[in-house]
Amino acid sequence: MNIASNSLNTWQQLEHLLGEVFCHVKASADGYELTFIKTRDGERLVTVVYVNGRIKGDWCKAENEQPVHPEARFWFPKRGRIWPLKKYPELKKIFGKKKADQMIALRTICFFPTWSSPRTLIQHLKKHFPDLELKGDA
Repeated sequence: MNIASNSLNTWQQLEHLLGEVFCHVKASADGYELTFIKTRDGERLVTVVYVNGRIKGDWCKAENEQPVHPEARFWFPKRGRIWPLKKYPELKKIFGKKKADQMIALRTICFFPTWSSPRTLIQHLKKHFPDLELKGDA
């Protein structure tokens, strides 16, 4: 089933489909075929994003806070510190204040194919892919 191109309708339809307990939704954006599948990850439900029917571990990489592979643009950007703030006193004692400050300032980013909330996935897609087109559910 093809959904009408009305963007408000598209986003409402996507939110409704991803709100179901288990779903399988197909869409396209920027020349890529996307598949959203709601599944269990341990004890919680997550939405997994397949790009052109695949997930590759190499797509997780980032440089300068941007994905190395364009397929990762559809995935969840996970940001974090290399050294947690609670380790600062220990690092300061071992390496000194200046080096500990540098170590705490280091940040990293990687991309994961799973989204824990459909709402954050939809917000990400609205912001970066306003021309997203739903192909229908499987």
